[in-house]
Amino acid sequence: MADDTGASLLEDASGRVSLFSSAHATAAKGSGLEIVSADGSAKLQFKGQMQIRHVMNHRNGDGIDQFDAGFENRRIRPKLAGSLQNGKIPFSMYGDGRRGGFTLVDAWVGYVPGEGQRLRVGQYPAPFSREEMLSSSKRLASDYSVANAAFTVDRSQGVEFRNRGEDWTTYIFVGDGVKDLNTPYTMDSDFGINVRAERKFGGTWKRFDDFVGWRGEETATLVGAALHISGGQMDADSDGMVDEDFYDFRYTVDAGVEGDGWNAFAAFFGQKTDAQGISEINSYGLTLQGGVFITDDIDIFTQYAWADDDADLGELSVITVGFNKYISGHVIKLTVDANYAFEEITSTYVNSSRGYLVDAMGEDGQFVLRSQLQVLF
Repeated sequence: MADDTGASLLEDASGRVSLFSSAHATAAKGSGLEIVSADGSAKLQFKGQMQIRHVMNHRNGDGIDQFDAGFENRRIRPKLAGSLQNGKIPFSMYGDGRRGGFTLVDAWVGYVPGEGQRLRVGQYPAPFSREEMLSSSKRLASDYSVANAAFTVDRSQGVEFRNRGEDWTTYIFVGDGVKDLNTPYTMDSDFGINVRAERKFGGTWKRFDDFVGWRGEETATLVGAALHISGGQMDADSDGMVDEDFYDFRYTVDAGVEGDGWNAFAAFFGQKTDAQGISEINSYGLTLQGGVFITDDIDIFTQYAWADDDADLGELSVITVGFNKYISGHVIKLTVDANYAFEEITSTYVNSSRGYLVDAMGEDGQFVLRSQLQVLF
């Protein structure tokens, strides 16, 4: 009996080793490490993103630190992704460890019912702003525009259905509200609904995974529009009673063109917010940008961001100029951009993650210089 048991254990161990060795791992330039099961039905990918940045900021005015400069880890993101059942069940999960802790960024699991279709549930960028829906590794400037930062829905938690045809893509998202990520249900908007439609003219959908018009590519255009509404109850007048209704309505239209070594993009934003005891506020914003290659691996670009509202909470007006040195495409890339604010940066539109700080009252002319090295693996 002992001999039979020992033989059985050896056979089981041998089978497990055989199963393990029959799986294989591959690595491609900038694509991380991929492990594929023996029958090819399951895949697991290990990826990562590093953005190491130096920022210099200068402001005018008394009572503030007029000059700030230093290094920061803008994004340090290990990633896990893959699929099960021959791609029918994709999944993705990654976090960010840039400030000493670890914060969950994306975590979702999906289902692919048919060609061009995907259903997913979890946490991810809501299908609203095209800038936000693109990977943070594939912009022109070193970060998203400050107009996008003011109006984006950002990441949220919920369920999304995407249907992609030859020329049209539509998204429907139902879940939480604006920037409701890593929160329990008691801290979110009571509801959030987001719809987006995109129409491409020329090229493949993969073509629009970034804003860059690489040399040798034919001209292609992508036009999109989205609506978002979220709301529920909140303590709008700070009386300690969470009993006031509120809603947040946002919309955007955008268009991007990519040609043989050049690109252009424009996005318009609108927002209407209302809450019991607070007057309705209407806000508007705009992003304009374009770039052109001056050599095979260097492009120069410019970007303009504007935003304003009818509540006199400040006006945003920032111009950006810079260049990218593509050492190995987006995999290894150096980005340097200079940013100048024509209007005072108020607390309404400040965004320290993009290098901006609140100006002294009545002061304008804030200058930000960002130099960033990106490595993907």
